[in-house]
Amino acid sequence: MTTKRSTALFLSSLCSLLALWGLVSGFTLSAFQSHPLATTTAATSRTSTARQRIPGSMTTTTTSVPAKLAISVEELEKDLTPSERSVTSVVRRCGASVAFVTSVWPTSSSGDNANDSMKTKNLQGQLPPGQSLGSGSGFVVSPDGYLCTNFHVIERAYTLQTNADAAKRLLDQFAGNFTTMTPFMFSSDFVNFTKSLVQEQLLPPLPQIYVRIDSATKYQNCRIVGVNTDLDLAVLKVMEQSNDSSNSNPKGDEDSSNDDGSTSAIDSCVSFGSSSDLLVGQSVVAIGNPFGLDTTVTTGVVSAVNREFRAGTARTPANTPIRNVIQTDAAINPGNSGGPLLNLKGEVVGINTAIITTSGSSAGIGFAVPADQLQPAVQRIIWNDRQEQQAQGGRKAQGWLGVSILRQPVVDVEKDDSNTTSISIPLAKLQNWVVNVERNSPASDAGIRPLLIMPDAGGVVYGDAIVAVGGNEVKTLQDLQTELSTRVVGEQLALTVEDASGDRRVVYVTLSKKPSN
Repeated sequence: MTTKRSTALFLSSLCSLLALWGLVSGFTLSAFQSHPLATTTAATSRTSTARQRIPGSMTTTTTSVPAKLAISVEELEKDLTPSERSVTSVVRRCGASVAFVTSVWPTSSSGDNANDSMKTKNLQGQLPPGQSLGSGSGFVVSPDGYLCTNFHVIERAYTLQTNADAAKRLLDQFAGNFTTMTPFMFSSDFVNFTKSLVQEQLLPPLPQIYVRIDSATKYQNCRIVGVNTDLDLAVLKVMEQSNDSSNSNPKGDEDSSNDDGSTSAIDSCVSFGSSSDLLVGQSVVAIGNPFGLDTTVTTGVVSAVNREFRAGTARTPANTPIRNVIQTDAAINPGNSGGPLLNLKGEVVGINTAIITTSGSSAGIGFAVPADQLQPAVQRIIWNDRQEQQAQGGRKAQGWLGVSILRQPVVDVEKDDSNTTSISIPLAKLQNWVVNVERNSPASDAGIRPLLIMPDAGGVVYGDAIVAVGGNEVKTLQDLQTELSTRVVGEQLALTVEDASGDRRVVYVTLSKKPSN
C-alpha cells in the first residue's frame, strides 16, 4: 500500500514539475503532440510565434507577431511642409556621418599591463581612464575612415603627441651618438636597454583620440593624420582593430568586420559642396554634439558671407586670416566645433568653428570655415597619408596621370526666341575638362588634349574632357579623383574622353610614378 502511495506521489510530483517546466518555457504538455497548425505556421512564417494555453483545452493556438514595424519615409513625412522635408532629408542622409570626437590622456602607469588594459578597453569600445583634453564634433569624408574636425578640438592632444615624438627623436639621437663615441665601453644592447628604461620612466603615456560615429555606443581609436592650423583643420583616421576578442563587437553586428578581420563602423560619408555659391538668406543645417548631446540638429540661414577672422588659438596662433568665412544664425554651441555646416543638398559647405557670445552659448552669430578652402587641404593631407601608408606596407604608390582638371564647373544657360533653354558654351556641357597635360606624362603619351586659349587668334580649343575611367562613368571632379585614387603605379587604364563636338574615344594609359620635382 505504501509502495502504491509512493508511486502515486512520485507521478504527481513528476507531472507538477513537467507542468511548471511547461509554463516557464512557454509550452504545455500538449505541445509535445504533433499539431498541424503549429507545424505549418513555424514552417511558413518568418515572424516570431507565441503559443498560448486555452483554459479547459489541450490544444495550442499560435499568434504571429511582426518582428519589425516598418513605416515608409513618405508616411512619416506626409504632414511636413516642403522646407521641413528638405531638412529631414539632409539629416537622414548625413546624420550617420557625424561623429563625437574626444581626446583622453590616460592615467600614468608603467608596464605592459597598462597598455593591455588600454587595448582591452578600446576593443570593448570604452574610453580608458584618464584626463579629458577636450571634445567636439567631426564628420566622415571617406569610406576608409578619414574624418575632419577642428584643430582646436584636438590641439592639446596633438601638442602632447608632438612633444613626445620630439623627445623620442632626441633620445634616439643621443643613444646613437653615445654608442658611436663609446663603442668599446658599452654594447649597443646595453644602450638600447637603458634607452627603453629611460623612455618608459620619463615619457608619460601618449594622449589618445577617440570618435563615436552616428551616436554609437562604441568608441573607436583614431590617429592624427595631419593638421592645418591656419584653417583650424585636423584630419583623423580611424585605426582598424584586430577582431581577436569576443568583446570587440558588443552589439553582435554581423557586418562589422571586414574581409581582413579588421573592424570598422564606417557606413556613410559626406562630400564637400561649393561655398562660393552660397547666397545670403540661403537655408543651412548644422549637425554636431553641443554639450555632448549626440547628433543635435539646428537650422538657420546664411547671415553673411566673405567674413574674415583668424582661426588660431593662444597656443597655436594662425599665420594668416581665413577669408570668405560663412556667418550663420544656426545655433552653434560648445561641442559643435568641427561639425559640418550643410546645404539642403546634403553637401558640406563649411566646418563650424567659432561663435560670438557674451554668455558662452549661442547668440545667433556663428562662423564656419568655407569648404572651398578646406577641400584642397583635406584632399592633400589624405593623399599624402595614403602614399605613406602604401610605402610602409610595401604596396605600390598611387599612379600619376599627369593632367590638371578644370575645378569650377562652367554654367552658361541662355534662352532662345521660343523661351527654351540651351547651353551655348561647350565647357558647360561636361565637367572634368583637361586644362593642362604634363610633358612626358602618361596622359601626354596617350594623346589627351588640353584646353588651349589662343589670345592672338581670339579663339579657344576645348580639347578633351574625361568622362569614364576603366568603364566607370565620372560626372564630377570628385568622381574622377575617387577613381584615380585607387590606381597604382604601372597599372594600365582605359580612359574615355569626349571633345567639344560630342565625339568620344578611348585612350589607354599606363600610370607612372609622379616626378619628385
